[in-house]
Amino acid sequence: MIKRFWIWPIYGLLLSGVVLAGAEYIASGSVPSWPARDLRPIPIDGLRTTVKTVFADTPELIPAYNDWAVRDRPRSIARPSDVQFRSVLVGDSFLEGYYIPAALAELVERRWAGKGLAGMEAINLAIAATGPRQYYARIKRVALSLDPDTVAVFVYAGNDMMEQPFDPFSLPPLIDELPAPSILGSVAPRTTWLLANRLRLSEMGRGNKDIAGEEALISEWTQQPSAEPVARIARHMQQHYYPKLSEETISGILLRGDGRLHHAARHRRHDREYIGGWLLSGIIDWETGTWPVPRNAEEAMQMVGDDKVGETLSWLQAMDRLVSSNGKRLVIALIPVGTVDPDYVEFWRPWPRYYSYSMSADARHRRLAASLRQNGLQVVDLREVLDGVQGSYRLTDGHWTDRGTQLSAAKIADALLSARQQLVAEPARAAPPTR
Repeated sequence: MIKRFWIWPIYGLLLSGVVLAGAEYIASGSVPSWPARDLRPIPIDGLRTTVKTVFADTPELIPAYNDWAVRDRPRSIARPSDVQFRSVLVGDSFLEGYYIPAALAELVERRWAGKGLAGMEAINLAIAATGPRQYYARIKRVALSLDPDTVAVFVYAGNDMMEQPFDPFSLPPLIDELPAPSILGSVAPRTTWLLANRLRLSEMGRGNKDIAGEEALISEWTQQPSAEPVARIARHMQQHYYPKLSEETISGILLRGDGRLHHAARHRRHDREYIGGWLLSGIIDWETGTWPVPRNAEEAMQMVGDDKVGETLSWLQAMDRLVSSNGKRLVIALIPVGTVDPDYVEFWRPWPRYYSYSMSADARHRRLAASLRQNGLQVVDLREVLDGVQGSYRLTDGHWTDRGTQLSAAKIADALLSARQQLVAEPARAAPPTR
């Protein structure tokens, strides 16, 4: 009887192993190899096709993706013998760069080359629609494998603030977007990537509401001479997002500011603006909401308090411990929200409730910067070069323009050079004095 009891669990384990092995073998034919599968949750070929379509009329803006599925030139896992300083940049869409000719990492390398510095690398590991959970795992599973001198992680208070603190002993979920840990991912990474992609389990997949014809409908509206033909857009938003609101209410919100939302999306060669359903939905949601919101920066600081700051700090401290334990240096770059750009502030004035989110995010940015410094972490606050600079942010989605990216790249290039000098100086300080 006892022998029979053990047969079924053992049989179940063996069967599960065979199924997983078979699934891994089948998935290997359609899943990217490492490190691409630990970086991007969608196939790179599909992404290349999409961006070529989007930028068909501006081919100079088509980003180049390497075989790691990141926007960068080809790189090697092993550190080249002629590379004297290797840095790895980890972040989201701000680093990946949309609608601009060159990503921040490329601009950093150009700045170094302009100073006559050879053998310097700034490797771009930026993936849009990711956050600190993915940053930590990306550093652990990919960045540190590249033998960098310095890892720079970029944190944007607009969407990178964490609600849960870092907990190394938390039980991972059954399945999650790679490289975030999961039970299935630890034994079957290829199957995990395939399932996360097909089931839209990534942050990008969960965050986008896929409505047929929406993009074409909004694009057609933005190309009209006037914003007045907004009835179809209002009807669409009512049908798919806010059935309890009237079309008149929705139209009134979208037409504020003399139709500036409509005009912002006019095509231009660089720094193109894009109006998506997610943006219109967010504006309507906030402008019809009744929850308390700050009216100015002072109220935002009071209302936000330390909300999410300590939790985010714990993740950044965990990244610092991880990088330091591998003998490397971590640099934390803080990306301010669009409140630093006077043009951005003026554009959103007709939608004060929606803009209040940016003010709250800015308050969290300030508190996080102070907390990081108080805890002795190396911080580069990009507010120092972007505050008060007109035209540094795109008005609609709040990302950097080419100008904002250029200014940020110059600051980061100098900060990484400073980190390099510190690395060179440390062995000298540790060496015994000569007699």
